[in-house]
Amino acid sequence: MNSEVKTFSEWKERFAIYEGKHVPLEQPMIALSEAEYDGRKVELDKPSRSSGGKKYQVYVKNPKTGNVMKIMFGDEKGGLSADIGDRDAARNFASRHNCDTKNDKTKAGYWACRLPWYAKELGMKGGGRYFW
Repeated sequence: MNSEVKTFSEWKERFAIYEGKHVPLEQPMIALSEAEYDGRKVELDKPSRSSGGKKYQVYVKNPKTGNVMKIMFGDEKGGLSADIGDRDAARNFASRHNCDTKNDKTKAGYWACRLPWYAKELGMKGGGRYFW
């Protein structure tokens, strides 16, 4: 069997665009979701409750250095609570914190603005794919 692509339609069936590049479909794309931080395995880009000074934490890989960072965000324990179900409060929070401009995963503001996306995993009521 000849594996060469001879026509555009054959090529189109075997390749797709991923992050602006043509990639072959027969090769699986594996996203890195685990890493090591302080000698233990952690899940990347998945917020969780914190046992430290802030309410939430997330581990991310710094694209500049390649190192895993621990980002802590949220109010101190016993302080304010996130009222995710209140859409007016959500809009207020998003405008007050400029959530539409937060694109750096290594900053606490990015994760605070996207808290409703991870509400169910954090044991919160409400949530969804919206900024606060």
